[in-house]
Amino acid sequence: MARTTPTYTPIRNYAIGFFLSAFLLFSDINYESFSGLRGTAKAATLYVKLSSNRFLHNIGDIFSSFQESNNLIQENTNLKEEINRIKTQNSLKNIETLQRSKMLDSFKDLVDKFDNNIDIHKIASIDLKNYLCCSSHKIFLQNPQKIQIKENLPVLAGGSFIGQTSKQYLNLIEVILFSDSNHVLPVKSDVFYCNARGMGKPLLISCSPKINIKDLGSKIGDSIYTSGLGGIFIKDTKIGFISDISMDSAGELEVIITLLGNPLKENFYGIIGNLVDET
Repeated sequence: MARTTPTYTPIRNYAIGFFLSAFLLFSDINYESFSGLRGTAKAATLYVKLSSNRFLHNIGDIFSSFQESNNLIQENTNLKEEINRIKTQNSLKNIETLQRSKMLDSFKDLVDKFDNNIDIHKIASIDLKNYLCCSSHKIFLQNPQKIQIKENLPVLAGGSFIGQTSKQYLNLIEVILFSDSNHVLPVKSDVFYCNARGMGKPLLISCSPKINIKDLGSKIGDSIYTSGLGGIFIKDTKIGFISDISMDSAGELEVIITLLGNPLKENFYGIIGNLVDET
């Protein structure tokens, strides 16, 4: 097996290296021979340190700017959403104000008779299931101020009377519609008077005038008005028209009346307070 022969370094090489190092050290101490190199090294080190600090500072500024930009974008988005929300609210308020104004205009001839005693309420809900299929026809009006409302006050909508106040539940007002089978309304045409009862069908009431059909003198399409009897509804207000005339199984005349006020199309209702004496 071959072995590596140890190399021999002459001692003079070590001596030369030692004396050379000592010479360089002596020269640097006495004559500052390498001060330039040390300065350059220090300058380079300082430059690197400053550059590193500047780089890290710039990176921090970039992240801060990015975060500020994101915050500004989010604030801008929130501001736009708030502006849109306010615009929507203002638009809805303007629409409601316009609808209220139109409603009052539609009753311009009645407002003076009621001495301007009309409270406007927005619809809250309608018992739609019963309204479309059954005999109970009621709507509920908003009453956020919880105004005390008496029972049996006349209610306006769509240019005509539509029903009467029935009950009050905190911030809601129940209104019974003319078409409710339990409601009776004194009405008249140009030739007869009768008490019309709700048929439990949308927009329909009926009555049986105590006259012969030959003497009726009325025809389909003729207007029907409030008679004023009972003292609740002011007389001569149009509430509908004759839509059918027939004889029932007992031979009694039956007049079907279609109402003008449609609760499915109205958003605002007027509740009448104390009526002005007409005498």
